[in-house]
Amino acid sequence: MAKKRSVPVTQPSHTILNGIQRVIDLVNENKNWFYIAIIGFCLSITLLYNLGRFWGWWTA
Repeated sequence: MAKKRSVPVTQPSHTILNGIQRVIDLVNENKNWFYIAIIGFCLSITLLYNLGRFWGWWTA
């Protein structure tokens, strides 16, 4: 008689670690796009800040 095989229970910590690894792999595959997105975000914040100072939305 064959033994029953039980399906291994996935622990929450393994699920979280697998999710983190997927994100790391995604960043490594699309590294240039992430750099462009970060630089674009910083430039847009800088532009909004300077426009706000120029038009008086807030004082610095």
